[in-house]
Amino acid sequence: MNGIKYFFRATPDTTGFQSFGIAHLILILVTILGTYLIYINKNNLRKDNRTYNLIKKVIGFTLLTQQIILYLWYGITGYSSIKESLPLYNCRIAIICTALALLTNKKLFKNIAIYWGVYGGILSILVVEGDPFIFPHYTIVSFFVGHIFLLWGTVLILLVDRHELNKKSLKSILLFTNIYHLLLLIFDIITQSNYDYLVEAPILQDKFGSLPQMIYSFLAIITFDILILLFHFIAGRILSKNMEYEEKVLAL
Repeated sequence: MNGIKYFFRATPDTTGFQSFGIAHLILILVTILGTYLIYINKNNLRKDNRTYNLIKKVIGFTLLTQQIILYLWYGITGYSSIKESLPLYNCRIAIICTALALLTNKKLFKNIAIYWGVYGGILSILVVEGDPFIFPHYTIVSFFVGHIFLLWGTVLILLVDRHELNKKSLKSILLFTNIYHLLLLIFDIITQSNYDYLVEAPILQDKFGSLPQMIYSFLAIITFDILILLFHFIAGRILSKNMEYEEKVLAL
């Protein structure tokens, strides 16, 4: 019982998770290995609907469960704060959309999941910005399970479902993203929050902190747009070449 209480403790530690320590490097390797396994088995998964549907359900329900437990923990322990614990970060929305995309197969959820989830999952796994707790603690487990499964889920949607990256999907996600970030920036300013780091940078605060607030916020919003554009063109080209290769192999 004491172990469970410690795992779900609400008193922050003096230090947080150690970035690029042994545990972090192992988790990065697990993420890469899982992504690689999806890549080399994508054709088999397309043919084996039963196995693929099972994998989608496991990842989808895991993501939803991880989120539900996280917000229950916020509420029950009283650790919650309007400044941190709402599901307003891009990754948290992407996690929910990825789960719904895998479970419902809806294009709307897939589009948000893909454009927000791939770069969000990669960056979050590399640059850990979690709650101030050392392992073992639920928030650390939740952080890595959420972001690793987020990346795996979006890779499945891209490689197995072959979700199309076209001009229509790009325009719709850019419009949605910018409207969302403008509204979120207003919310951040009113509540003195920092969701999506629109008010304060997660890294290099000494450099970005010298910028006027509106200039930094504008740059932050533009950075999200650039990440989406880079992902669209790079991933689109890679997927296009991969499909051409597969068609040539089938033609032999």
